[in-house]
Amino acid sequence: MKLAGRRSAWLCALLLAPAFACRNREPPAPPTAARYVVRAEIARLPARPGDELLLRHEAIPGFRDRSGAVVGMGSMVMGFGTAADLPLAGLAPGDPVEVTFTVDWERPALTVERLVRLPPGTTLTFGKRAP
Repeated sequence: MKLAGRRSAWLCALLLAPAFACRNREPPAPPTAARYVVRAEIARLPARPGDELLLRHEAIPGFRDRSGAVVGMGSMVMGFGTAADLPLAGLAPGDPVEVTFTVDWERPALTVERLVRLPPGTTLTFGKRAP
């Protein structure tokens, strides 16, 4: 009888453990990095490897802050680090581009991973946060 009682206790513990584990679990941590695609104008190219790429970008309505809350971001001039293999040859200040960049809140760091030149004459819209 003792063996059957122990088996029942183990069975109940196994069945109830997930319920207690879920109840006591901390909420998941917000992601430390997020990726965005935005159109921008080159404000300044890096003078040397490791220098910042300065971009004047359009508003980013889905931008998330450190906590993960969507706060949006108005257009502005910002400095970005660049991926080591990012091709910048042939670009000049004033060129319209589309960039993919990451924001890593843990480091913190802003890094352009991809940059594509847009056709000359592309109209960019600079202003406050998009709704």
